[in-house]
Amino acid sequence: MWACAFCGKGVFKQQRTERISFRQSSDKGYVRCQVAVMVFVCDACGTRSLDPEATKIMDAAFRREYAKLG
Repeated sequence: MWACAFCGKGVFKQQRTERISFRQSSDKGYVRCQVAVMVFVCDACGTRSLDPEATKIMDAAFRREYAKLG
């Protein structure tokens, strides 16, 4: 748990898995990806924050989809 920097009142303690779609620019154009990552939610204002492992998951998804482009 950590304090919410946005509202200053709540803490990030709830967590849930969410599916996120994103696109990332590459030398072959935009690469579209979908991942499931853990998201923490502030109990006071509802602000969401990605789990620190989310970046690794998103990078792996990008590499996988990029490789499919040939």
